[in-house]
Amino acid sequence: MTPKQRLQLEQSEKRQRLNELLATNNLDDEQRSELEGLTKRMQQIEVELRAAILSEAHEERAAVGMFPDGDDQDGAEVRQLLDRVTLADYLGPAAAGAGIRGAAAELNAALDVPEAGKSGGVAVPWRMLAPVEQRAFTTTSQNDGPETQRPILQRLFGPGIMNTLGVRLDSVPVGRAEWPLITSGVSPAQAKEPDAAAAAVTAGFAYANLKPKRLTGVYEYTHEMAASVPDLEQALRRDLADAVKANMEQQIVNGTAPDDNNPQRIEGFIAKLSGMDLATGQATAADYGKLHALAVDGIHASTEGEVMSVIGDETYKHAAGVYITGSGESGSELLKRRSGGCMASTYIPAISSKKQSAILHAAGSNGGGIMRGDSVAAVWPTLEVIRDIYSKASQGVVLTWVTLWDAVVAFRSAAYRQIDIQVQA
Repeated sequence: MTPKQRLQLEQSEKRQRLNELLATNNLDDEQRSELEGLTKRMQQIEVELRAAILSEAHEERAAVGMFPDGDDQDGAEVRQLLDRVTLADYLGPAAAGAGIRGAAAELNAALDVPEAGKSGGVAVPWRMLAPVEQRAFTTTSQNDGPETQRPILQRLFGPGIMNTLGVRLDSVPVGRAEWPLITSGVSPAQAKEPDAAAAAVTAGFAYANLKPKRLTGVYEYTHEMAASVPDLEQALRRDLADAVKANMEQQIVNGTAPDDNNPQRIEGFIAKLSGMDLATGQATAADYGKLHALAVDGIHASTEGEVMSVIGDETYKHAAGVYITGSGESGSELLKRRSGGCMASTYIPAISSKKQSAILHAAGSNGGGIMRGDSVAAVWPTLEVIRDIYSKASQGVVLTWVTLWDAVVAFRSAAYRQIDIQVQA
């Protein structure tokens, strides 16, 4: 729990006790003394809380932007350094067993990122993995005539689903990994004169405790490839950023619950939510038309236009082939028109027993949309790269990448529905 959260919890507890004392008609000396002490402490908490907020804001500024999310929150100095620094400025020192220097060291300092990771490898800021502009082409000349190398074609991954499913992704500094959620509290009631208020109640809290979990992979490339392929570093940089994010998206949907054998697992939506059937048989266009209304509860979403969904590609194809009789409107058109957004994703599991799952998110504006924290994920600010030139020295270079992250999906479980849709006869 962060200092700010501890102060807020203490403030809530003392405010509750103050209200109890103020509701007492005849205070004895001990209660008056307690009331005076609580009043003084509440004044102190205000000062300490403002200091904690300022300190936490500094930490968040240091961590924000480390994981590329499309937001331009870098200052002019950081942007200039990002233009000057390349991944080679990190891989070169890693190969030589030395520390980073020059602009790379300045960039790490500007982003409050250490120069070395826990394992002794070079620490690479997340911002270095942001996509870079693709060059048009690179021309090389050889003895047998000019040769033009076309741009390196990147691997393709499924589009991101975190925003659609309301997964709040925060960059967090070391040691900050707890999200408190108020789950229950006071129910106000009218009181007639001169009755006192009802007895005070204790607010209920749930906690999403996120711990660093390692997402890692190994790249290998030969000496010949490094010498003959221009822009290899830029291609590797883009591919790594895409692969890391795609793996996170995959686990957010399909991850299985951690156990004693593998505590590193991240439980995904499919494992955490209980499915319900959309219809008793094969889905019709009318069934698709009512799909998003199943998540409307008047709290997390007030209309089906506030409900978003991620469905399987086979489900989308099936919806496109069924129609409302006499209207010519297909099920896929209804999914689009009667929702806040519906997307087909490769991360949804394949058809099983004639059915495919869909995940609905009641993403209404009540509570602040994506920042409401219906699901929460954290990424620790640095990605560590360890460049091994010895293990396979006769062949090439081995790059080991280490990422730390964690997630708790369906933190507000009432904001989600898993629907099983029969798409085969």
